[in-house]
Amino acid sequence: IAWLERGLKVADSVCRVIVEGDGFGSGFLIAPDLIMTNNHVIPNEDVAAKSWVEFNYELRLDQKEKLTQRYRLDSSRFHTSAALDYTIVGVVAEPDKAPLSQWGHLTLNPNADPVAGEHVSIIQHPNGGPKQIVLTANQVIGKWDHRLHYTTDTMPGSSGSPVFNDSWEVIAIHHAGDENLQVNAKGDKRFINEGILMSAIKPDAGDF
Repeated sequence: IAWLERGLKVADSVCRVIVEGDGFGSGFLIAPDLIMTNNHVIPNEDVAAKSWVEFNYELRLDQKEKLTQRYRLDSSRFHTSAALDYTIVGVVAEPDKAPLSQWGHLTLNPNADPVAGEHVSIIQHPNGGPKQIVLTANQVIGKWDHRLHYTTDTMPGSSGSPVFNDSWEVIAIHHAGDENLQVNAKGDKRFINEGILMSAIKPDAGDF
């Protein structure tokens, strides 16, 4: 029960990324006023300047939407890597909005790369829809360089979601889904999702 409660708590830090004229992604707070998402969601400062993040976009038990809070991004605080497909950008605290501290921020663990057979959990905004948490069928298949491969249920809009270990620490950022197809000798097909490991991102980002 405590583990599930912790999962709901960290979910507060996960947001929907809204890019003007270019759709949706997912992101998450890594400091009180910094989010991380994919480079292919927010590739540069110009895109950041016309993007927003929205917290609390999720459904209540009665299936009605909760009250959301939308914030502008601060493109003057920007760091990205196309090779590792991540972007860090500031969030603007606005006096007429809920304080950013209300959403908390997540713990990044660059020293806990999972191994094949372990399980991960993902909190996401698939297709730009209400926040969802994927707890089942998330088995780690393996690693390749800075990439983590796992089975899970994701969709467009899930890009930029945090990938958690069992301690609800972020060990990767989700960045690719259905295009990763594995076929065995019998012709059976399996779609493999891919994330970029924090063990590669953290040294690249430094103290940003």
